[in-house]
Amino acid sequence: MELRVNDLLKINTANDLIGDFTDAPWIDKAVKRAPFVVVRRALLINDMVPIGIRGENRSQRLAGTVLYSNIIEVVTPEQLVEGKLWRVNKHISETQMLKALEAVDSIFKSYNIVWGPTGSVGFELASGVETVTDTSDLDIIARTPNFLSINIAKDITKKLLTMPTKIDVQLETSKGSIALAEYARGDGNVLLRTINGPRLVKNPWSDDEQLEG
Repeated sequence: MELRVNDLLKINTANDLIGDFTDAPWIDKAVKRAPFVVVRRALLINDMVPIGIRGENRSQRLAGTVLYSNIIEVVTPEQLVEGKLWRVNKHISETQMLKALEAVDSIFKSYNIVWGPTGSVGFELASGVETVTDTSDLDIIARTPNFLSINIAKDITKKLLTMPTKIDVQLETSKGSIALAEYARGDGNVLLRTINGPRLVKNPWSDDEQLEG
């Protein structure tokens, strides 16, 4: 089972989490409420999966690890789209996020781009626990293993700006992820997020790309 950044992992209890949580008494309650953690962008060492833990508010975010063997289920952002889970989520269906999700799905389908919601929207769709608010952004991962032209990136960005919700799209290339909005500007290097840290690159799809510190 291959794990990718932004995949949601179901675990049993907070006891499955590995890390220094001395100053985070909220973790046990958070995992009982929604037993899901998210794969973060870091090296997987000796079956220790790097994960992020979220509580009920923005101040409750923490990094940790979990053993591969303690993962009960993996929910990918793409699976949330395949099942159109926002249509059966009563809470989200009553917010403006429903309209945004439907529109985004149509936009990315028109370019044959596989995508999925992350952040609070992805978390709620996977866990069933209400995390989306009226001020929530729609965070998205778009799978772009092959080169995406700047013109297409500009077209997508222009369409997304008409949405009632702020939308943040990360393009996931084979080398790492870049922000769609930054790439669409087409004004030089872009920040590529990799498991070894961020780098400035000219072409985030190129095998011959010279990374700059």
